This record gives sequence, C-alpha cells and structure tokens, in this order.
Amino acid sequence: MPTPFAAIDAEAIAALNKGDESALERIFRSHFDVLVERAHERLTDEKAAAPRLVAGVVRAVWDERAAFKSSGEIEGFINEELRNRARAIRSRLAAVHRFEKTEGVKPLESHAAPTADQLWTEIATALHQPVVDPATAAKERRAHLAHEAAGHIAGVAKPRNWKVPAALAVVGAVALYFAYGSVMQSSQASLVTSLLQASNAPTVNSRPGQLGTFALADSSVVRLGADSRLIRVANFGREHRTALVTGTAAVTIGKGSALPFEMRAGGAAVTAAAGELAVRDFADEPFALVQARSDGVGVKIGKTERALKAGETVVIGRDSTLRDATADEAATAFSWLDGKLVVKEVSVRDAMKTLYRWYALDIAIRDSVVLDRMVSLEVPIDSSQAAIAGMERGAELRFEWDKERMTFRDAAKKKP
Repeated sequence: MPTPFAAIDAEAIAALNKGDESALERIFRSHFDVLVERAHERLTDEKAAAPRLVAGVVRAVWDERAAFKSSGEIEGFINEELRNRARAIRSRLAAVHRFEKTEGVKPLESHAAPTADQLWTEIATALHQPVVDPATAAKERRAHLAHEAAGHIAGVAKPRNWKVPAALAVVGAVALYFAYGSVMQSSQASLVTSLLQASNAPTVNSRPGQLGTFALADSSVVRLGADSRLIRVANFGREHRTALVTGTAAVTIGKGSALPFEMRAGGAAVTAAAGELAVRDFADEPFALVQARSDGVGVKIGKTERALKAGETVVIGRDSTLRDATADEAATAFSWLDGKLVVKEVSVRDAMKTLYRWYALDIAIRDSVVLDRMVSLEVPIDSSQAAIAGMERGAELRFEWDKERMTFRDAAKKKP
C-alpha cells in the first residue's frame, strides 16, 4: 500500500516561508519514506537515481519556499517536480547508457542508497555551497593527475637490456603507442561520461510548448527545442567542451575555447571546431538524427565515423547503425529551427503527442475510431491555432470545447 503524504502543519509552513532551514529539514525527515517511494515509482528501471531526484526536489521546495500557503500546495509541487525531474533523469540516463554501450565505456559502480541523515547532509551542503574558483580547481586537478602519472612512470620504468634487437624495440614501441592511444581515448570517454552523470552537471531544460535560446561559457549559442534538456560538464570550456542532449537542440559553436566542441546524442559523439550543428534524440522515437548546418561536423558511433557537409542529415539507429536521412525525416526533425512544425503521414494518435510536445496542447479525442487515421501537417511553430486547424483539415476532425475541456471529434461521422 502506498505511503500517504502526511499533512504539514501551518507552523512549519510559516517557518519555511520565512527561510527557516530547520523547517525544511523537519519536512524532509518526516516525509523521507514517501519521497523515496514516489521517486522509485517514477524512475521505474533507474531507481539508483532516487537519491539525486529526492535531493533535487527538496532543494526546489527551498527555492520556492515563499510561495507555499498550504500542505496541499507543497504536496502538489513535490509531485509535479518528481514527475518532471524523473522524466528528465530517465531520458538522460538512457542516452548515457547508449553511449556506454556503443563506446564500450564501463558504467559507474552502484553504491548503497544513502540514509536520511546522509542525504540531508548532501542537501544542506548544496544549500550553502561555496563559490569555487574554476581556474584554481582545474589547476589542482591537473597537478594531481601529473603527480599520479609521474609516480606511475617511476614505478614501472626498469632498465632494458641494450642487446635486445632494435627491430623488436620499434615493433614494441608502435604497439605500445596504439594501445596507449586506445586506452587514453576510452579513459577520456569514461571521464566525460562520469562528468555528465555527476549531480553538479549544469542543466537547462524546456517544458512542452517552450522554446529557448541561451549562451554557454565558450560563447556558443544553443537553441533548445520544446520538451528538451541539455546537460553540460562542469566548468564547460575549460578542460572539456562536451554536452548531452535529450530532446532536440541546435548549437552555433563559439570561438571562446580552443577545445573541439562535442555534443552527445543517440549514443554518438558529434564534434565540430566551428559552425552550426543540430541534434534530435527523444527517448520515445525509434532513432536519433544529426544535421550539419555548416561544414566540418563529424559523427562517431562505435567504430563508425562520418564527416558531414553543410545540409547533410544522418539517422542514428538504436542498434548503433548510421545512414542518410530522407528528406521527410530531416524536415520532420529540424523544421522547428526554421519556424515550422512538419509532420508526415503519421497516425492521429502520434500527431497528438507531437502537438502536446510543441504546443502544450492537451486535447481529448472523443471518437477513438480516428486515432489510427493518418495526417500530415506543415504549420507555424508559434501558432497553436494553426496546428488545430491543420488537424481539422488533415484528419477530418472538429475542434470544440466540452465542459472547459479541449476536444477533437470525428467530423467525417454523419450527424443524426
């Protein structure tokens, strides 16, 4: 039986409104079991991420503390945050797992779930997180790595017999060079994957019906599509310049870093030194896509690599295959960048999911017979009215309000 959400008394809510951190702690501890239970329920197969989800939700409650007036409002806010954040975590980890599989990167080891005391310590620390100078932190990491490398070399270096044939030495050196390069590439991929999975990885997400544009630290400009999420490594542009997209985004690469820009999507690494590229990787779609909007874009998945020219679009299968996209696939995936929503011969059932994603239109279908009817659309991305009209024309539907609920009915059915 699900654990009920115990009512929060008015005194605790008033203290929370005033910024009393102990009130937040009391709410967290008294509701710890229900928070973990609901996190597990929403994460399905990614239950190991529950502590991260709970910690994020509790921090969100603190950020919005002044707005709450009742226990019901807090519970509703928590449920909404759990739903949205869990969905983002599942999509994010699905992309990470695909990359681990295609690149042969070993996933991080799982650990025992933290107790309420341990998790509160993490939350409280985050609430008072001091500002760390990124340059100093990077310098310390480099010094630490250099020290480890020097110690390793000193430990394994041993005198060689000078009588060993020169040819054998050359062969050994070549083999060592390629082995070292392979290990370094795998190590770098594993490190970046770990950084993208870290709880402090900066993220930007959009909700259904919401588009956004923002700049990264290297002066790159990101256009984020609806219902999408971009995660980037901490200190982006300093030691690594990698981001991960679940959803769809386009990036105009800035000149603020000498590092190559890397975008991960669909289990692939998409790289470029300059120009513009776009990616699409929604977890509920059968494949991911990459579009080069200028020359110099590279795509690597597993051992397959491909250089793209401006205007080329490729499809990345869930089985790690790579092929050219059709014109319809490219238009459907990236027409939003040109201000249009394009849908080509899909069922009304799937078209309704698309309308919710891009316009946040939650429209009920009153006649289930129309769900398998096929429809195509090409409408402005900023006009929900045009999208509704397009559905009416293309699928023989009739839009109307039914007790304050938006609905579609079958317009082809004869009226009595």
